[in-house]
Amino acid sequence: MSTVGHYILIAEDCLEEAVILYQNEKFRGACGRAYYFDAVRALLATKGIITKSHAAARGLFSAHFVKEGPFVKQDSTLFNELFELRQTGEYDPDEDISESDTRKAIDTASEFLLQVEAYLRENGFTT
Repeated sequence: MSTVGHYILIAEDCLEEAVILYQNEKFRGACGRAYYFDAVRALLATKGIITKSHAAARGLFSAHFVKEGPFVKQDSTLFNELFELRQTGEYDPDEDISESDTRKAIDTASEFLLQVEAYLRENGFTT
């Protein structure tokens, strides 16, 4: 399996896990799994870019897929917001993660994954 395909499978698994955690009212964990780091890594891999760094992935996504298209600034903004929500959920025990924030995170991740999969199909990568 290609690196792109591998990252997409991970992204799909993470989203599925986010839904399961949400259904079980585990909102912190659900937000962490909804953060679509691996979907972005799949996009970057289409350009031969491999990174394990969250900061690098966010910056490279903006440079290669927002500035140059086909994604828009809002996609980058939402990616950054989900990163912050993930950070809060995993590292800030004093902050609550609400059900509505979690639902929004899952919906955002689901829509983004659909966009990524469409981009990959349109550009000759199978999903």
